Amino acid sequence: MPIRPEMRDRYPADWKIRSRFVREVRARNRCEWCGARNGERHPETGSRVVLTVAHVYDKRPEAASLLNLAALCQRCHLAHDLRDHQRRAAETRARRSDERTGQGRLDFGGTG
Repeated sequence: MPIRPEMRDRYPADWKIRSRFVREVRARNRCEWCGARNGERHPETGSRVVLTVAHVYDKRPEAASLLNLAALCQRCHLAHDLRDHQRRAAETRARRSDERTGQGRLDFGGTG
């Protein structure tokens, strides 16, 4: 998955080397979770596999130790990040709804 532009500065300077090492050397061009081969058809989805590198335990970009990274196919990476994607989508929908209606969210900020 491409790195969002606003996040680039948070990744280590040698990210490309780390990413390539994890995908090509350590994982030998296979998804480390399901075994799908990079560049070939995924055995379950039929789509062409493009390996990505996921932050497995600590999702912060700065947490780029090799023990925290895994080479994953799109299917496994999306499944791993599903809750984050759902949360961001809900936030986006709420923001767009507020923009359309001209209403903001009320924040009572602990005035109880």
